Amino acid sequence: MKFLKQISVFFLLATAFVSCNDEDPDTDGPTIEITNISDNQEFKFGEDLVMNFMFTDQTGVYEYAYEIYSKDNLPKEFKVNQKLFDLQGYFTEINQIQTVILPEKSTNETYAEGDYLIKVQASDINQIVSTYYKPIRIVYPETQE
Repeated sequence: MKFLKQISVFFLLATAFVSCNDEDPDTDGPTIEITNISDNQEFKFGEDLVMNFMFTDQTGVYEYAYEIYSKDNLPKEFKVNQKLFDLQGYFTEINQIQTVILPEKSTNETYAEGDYLIKVQASDINQIVSTYYKPIRIVYPETQE
């Protein structure tokens, strides 16, 4: 019985020693930036919208998603449904470039001009999610008459 008591005390002390950690736990999600687009920057339908995403996180980003939609839920809004990207690993800092082709004006489809949002979400290995919004404007190019 004395032997079991000693083993129990040993395991209790070992568990207490192992669970002590000087680092603070990760409670923050990834930091997200779009580095090549300024707030309310104007884009034209018919052009490419290139987005340079920068993600940083102390434990590592492993996936991200983005979508584009009208800020005011306009009728006939241009929309990019959420696209999810698995980074096939985790990274404390990573740069990703994505391009969206903004549709040209056509006789059968016209999209609403105005204020749009690029919504970006990223998750770290602890499944803490951050959300970032970048406001932009999308308009049709002026036509020469």
